[in-house]
Amino acid sequence: MKLLFYSLCMLFISSVMMSQEVNPDEVMKQIRREVENGRYDAALSLINPLREKFPQDEDIKVYSARIYSWKKDYNTAIEILSPMADRVNPNPEALLAIINVYYWSEQFEKCINYSDKYLAINPDSTDVILIKVKCLERLNRDEEALAIMDKTAFSDNSTQAFTGMRALIGSKAKNALTVSYLNISTYDPGQSPMHFGYVEYSRKFTKSSLVGRVNAGYANNDTQLLFEADYYQAFKKRNYLYVNAGVSTGETIFPVAKGGIEYYFTPYKKFEFSAGFRYLHFQTDDVSLVTGQIAYHPGSYTFAYRPYYDISNELFSHVLSLQYGNEEKESIIRFELQYGNVPYLYLYTNFTAPLNAYRAGLQYQFRAGNGILVRPVVLYEYEEYIPSEYRHRLNAQIIITKRF
Repeated sequence: MKLLFYSLCMLFISSVMMSQEVNPDEVMKQIRREVENGRYDAALSLINPLREKFPQDEDIKVYSARIYSWKKDYNTAIEILSPMADRVNPNPEALLAIINVYYWSEQFEKCINYSDKYLAINPDSTDVILIKVKCLERLNRDEEALAIMDKTAFSDNSTQAFTGMRALIGSKAKNALTVSYLNISTYDPGQSPMHFGYVEYSRKFTKSSLVGRVNAGYANNDTQLLFEADYYQAFKKRNYLYVNAGVSTGETIFPVAKGGIEYYFTPYKKFEFSAGFRYLHFQTDDVSLVTGQIAYHPGSYTFAYRPYYDISNELFSHVLSLQYGNEEKESIIRFELQYGNVPYLYLYTNFTAPLNAYRAGLQYQFRAGNGILVRPVVLYEYEEYIPSEYRHRLNAQIIITKRF
């Protein structure tokens, strides 16, 4: 009853206003106030009589169509806008309005057509270019979207939006090639540096990913290779499984064989949990690691704790990390603190002893070009190399990934 009474009052007011000498500007101010308060029906009850009284005023027509579109009555909005947008000399405001209507109603092909029509009039409109790029992405026409962004001169306030679109398109790439180099040097006392590197190819499928990796290691005047494969399987509730297996050509730098499995549970609110196991087989020894993780995600930050326990050798390590990520820029800054016995990156050799190490590391990922991610990693260790004797150890790594 209240709604009916309100509608009758608005109709009465509008009829009184129309029967008198109407000041369109004053009426439009009232209409805009109703729109700002989300009262679209009240706004329409005022603007429709105004549109009938001034049928040649296209600004009133366009604004009435916008109100219908904000109300999600897309068909009525299109019916009002089409005559003004489809003629030989289209109304630019009508074009802008109908572009939004087709985008909001997910009619992306038509949205692109009207965007092209508007860009023929105003080719530097970054707002319309962005809408067109979004439509192309939704239609999986990613190459066209990237080509448009490559030749667009961005304004300061639009750069972030286009950067986000690049990141979204880049994350859809099914293939990636990664190369990495790691140098491990020791000081006071020092020994010959150790060198590690790998080349990796990964392929995404609908709910799974497969990774192949060739590792090379040089230490103590010896070079060995390790061949690995990773498999990720996602499930319906955002939980997934990770499996790893590998074999090497040697017995000292890398394990003869290795394997691992970890299950990542469905996130609970802002928390994530996992539990896993790693196995390393050497010629003279076996290493069994129990691990897992608890992570907390307040917005763009991630706080995480991961323990490692070496069952065979009774070694323990703890890793605390703080990470900040920007999804649009695909940038990551990660700081780690570690303490314990398990070697950095599980680089066990058959000479590993139960000695302690204190570690602090920093890594930063940034996008260097289309589909190229670069991640430098630096980790300092104050390690016990013989009981009660410590030295400095520096791990410096660079990881470069190309997605395609």
